[in-house]
Amino acid sequence: MVATKLRRKANIKSIARFSFKTAANLSYKIHGESHSDEPAILLLHGLLGSKRHWDSIGKTILNVTKRAVVSVDLRNHGDSPHTSSHKYEDLAEDILKLLDKLSITRASFVGHSMGGRAAMTVSLMAPETVAGILVVDISPISNSKQLTEYYPRVLEAMRGVDFKKQKKISTAKQKAKKQLENVIKDDILMRAVLSNVKMRADHTIGWACNVDVLIKHFSYITSFPKSMLKKTYYGPCLFMGGQLSEYLPPDDLVGIREMFPRAVITYVPQVGHNIHVEDPKSFLELTISFLRTNK
Repeated sequence: MVATKLRRKANIKSIARFSFKTAANLSYKIHGESHSDEPAILLLHGLLGSKRHWDSIGKTILNVTKRAVVSVDLRNHGDSPHTSSHKYEDLAEDILKLLDKLSITRASFVGHSMGGRAAMTVSLMAPETVAGILVVDISPISNSKQLTEYYPRVLEAMRGVDFKKQKKISTAKQKAKKQLENVIKDDILMRAVLSNVKMRADHTIGWACNVDVLIKHFSYITSFPKSMLKKTYYGPCLFMGGQLSEYLPPDDLVGIREMFPRAVITYVPQVGHNIHVEDPKSFLELTISFLRTNK
């Protein structure tokens, strides 16, 4: 079990009040062993990402903090189940179910984009369980045009890729890339999308992410749950934005602090939406400094 010493009666009750009847059994990776009494750290990817994207960063955070570090595939992504729903409340219950499974009753969260909104939702639904949240380049208040207008085009282009005659992952990725190049101009996003090409259980090649449901429920991905807007999380919150990104406008801080009174916003110079990819050194320095304040 991960960090079993973290069990506290109050926190056990906070998780136990959720039924988990519709929660998915998430795929996860534990980054090495930890014997620390400090809160565990969960890493949550963004839209079209997966737990694998945190491998290098997860190892570094473990080595420096000595805390349990767990990267997670959110529902409809990576190796986690494909479900018929993709609401943030669902994602949060999945995560709480995983904490219960791993005997983690107090954790810090680092979430990028969609994963950041999932982390915020967890903190508002079960605040006693959350030691702190680091939200990477996303806001609960507003949306970037890249998210609302560009990503639907990306998902539709992905749905149009035909893998039927493909036998090898490498050639399937090459074909997918050729079909997607007219829509996806960003190298980081293209790599993330192509990392979703996988051999499925029925020995056919296809997308690891549930493209159809992500398209169907895209309105939920682009809107922070209204049911959360009147809730408050009083723990430590760091919102980390990319200076060249439009996902986290400074003007949103007033609205953010209505839900997260201790929220602080910081910006990493000369990077866009994928801070942890574009400047991992600055990302890790800020992340580790923040996590050390989470008790």
